[in-house]
Amino acid sequence: MEYRRFEQEFLRLAFTTSVELTPSALAFFSRIPIAEAEQHMQQLVAQGVLDQRVDDAGRQRYAMPDRPTEPVTDSTGLIRRDDRLLYYGDEPPPYPDAPYVAPPRAIALRRTTDPELSPPQAVAAMFLNAMVCPGVGSLVGGRTHTGVAQLSLFLVGLPLIVVAIGLPMVVAAWTWGIATGAQMIADAR
Repeated sequence: MEYRRFEQEFLRLAFTTSVELTPSALAFFSRIPIAEAEQHMQQLVAQGVLDQRVDDAGRQRYAMPDRPTEPVTDSTGLIRRDDRLLYYGDEPPPYPDAPYVAPPRAIALRRTTDPELSPPQAVAAMFLNAMVCPGVGSLVGGRTHTGVAQLSLFLVGLPLIVVAIGLPMVVAAWTWGIATGAQMIADAR
């Protein structure tokens, strides 16, 4: 970014926000690399616009002596042309202060779509999955999507056994059905 444009971005940030003047903040608001912001800020220090200090923790701090204590709002920067709201050189309005955002809360999810099974019903569903056909017990136990997927995998795998790809499909469907049945028994307890 050329220095003249950077200077305008810097002044807009300094006068319209209460954000601490750091290379990373300036890089964020002006959309340039941090190293470039640091380099431009050093030019401002050399010109006497900024004071550079080192705090007790060893961090470099930049201060602008004539920066207002409160952000300045400039209502004269807005102009209207062709029913459009334009700004200085079609640039966006002054940066707003960052709003306070509460930290996210933990969200606990519970499975509510599965019906409650009694232990004898869960054992019956397990028996159907293991001994009759995978997926049938899942359907009876109320796990419709899982049951349809298991039954489909099993039924597609049966005719494909002759080309050897069906056997792993049938075994996978049966294993999945048994695992679902075991999960239903554990949930019923």
